[in-house]
Amino acid sequence: MDLKRQLVDSEAARKVVPLSQIKIDEASFKNNTIEISGARLNVDPSFFAKLSTLLKMNRSLTTEMMKNSDAKLAAGMMSGLKSYREARDGGTEIMLIANPTSRTIIDVCKPNQYKRISNESVFDLTEKILNDKPNLIIETINFGPGGGAINLLNNTEIGFPGAGKDEYFKFGFSIIQDHRNTQVEMYNQRLVCTNGLRTSLGAGAIGGNREIQFQESFLLKGNSPDEVRTFIENVNRMADADFVPAAFGEVLESAVNTKASLLEVESAMITAQMMVDERDVDLRNRYMQQLSKNYFPGHNMAIQRLARKGVNPMELNDRQKGLVKTGMSVWDVVNSMTFLGSNNSGIPLDDQFTLKQKAGKLFSKGIQNGYDLQYADFAQL
Repeated sequence: MDLKRQLVDSEAARKVVPLSQIKIDEASFKNNTIEISGARLNVDPSFFAKLSTLLKMNRSLTTEMMKNSDAKLAAGMMSGLKSYREARDGGTEIMLIANPTSRTIIDVCKPNQYKRISNESVFDLTEKILNDKPNLIIETINFGPGGGAINLLNNTEIGFPGAGKDEYFKFGFSIIQDHRNTQVEMYNQRLVCTNGLRTSLGAGAIGGNREIQFQESFLLKGNSPDEVRTFIENVNRMADADFVPAAFGEVLESAVNTKASLLEVESAMITAQMMVDERDVDLRNRYMQQLSKNYFPGHNMAIQRLARKGVNPMELNDRQKGLVKTGMSVWDVVNSMTFLGSNNSGIPLDDQFTLKQKAGKLFSKGIQNGYDLQYADFAQL
């Protein structure tokens, strides 16, 4: 019950207000604040980009103005659009979503775009699933202010000898809470080092039974009996095939046998470094260097190789970095991210469950457009 209380306490605060009550001025962009009914409230730096999208203001233009410190112009344009939307739509209401601890506003949307169920309801739903499926276990629970995930695993171990004799996994799913939605994604754990991976390889056949079809990623839109029943039916279809996506073995083998590009390694490394939770600048830099050296060594090796060949890595664009081979496989990079997202590495990271999601997105590239160097041999044709 302590866990349930923690989930309830971490629930994001939300309030519906008329759009007309929000005042934006030049100081708003400088100080990350807005004014509502005369009171100044702190907002996340991403708030204004989200509000510009809601107002159908060009997001790139908003970002450019904020980057160039054109706060007065940005505030004027946003206030003008706000007045226009109010006049055209007749008193538009918006929902503000806040971190329950800091009271900083972290998101803004129309009330009908908020479709998540409460953290308490997610906990109750998880209890029901575990009672119905005794072979399922809770692997980890990652929750923070406003969001998080409950990761469930089936106890059955599945091997993939094509990717290595020790590659055994348990499969399940994650119930994910973001600021606006409750979502389900496929989840698995690599047993050799207990790394958790959140991924979706697309809807389709799973396991060895191609008669079984289900969506690997879907939204749970409420806790009505019909919606919960539909959710449980999806879980039952997953369970009939041990939760294994049909394409997993194929993608795993590609990830193991494909060298990661400089872009793929660098993107993963920067994602992890941005999550270092340390205010001391020197200590933070040491942690970031540890991440580079111990988890993404292919990055520095590739940079040094380029320098020896007279290429300035700083002058390469993303497309060019995507053509540079590193000494790490894509699977090495995925595992570095999932290890950091699933274990205590000694480096303080403030958002481990998102690291697992980012690792899943990299992994699933193998069934989408392919890894950067997956089809490099085609260049010889």
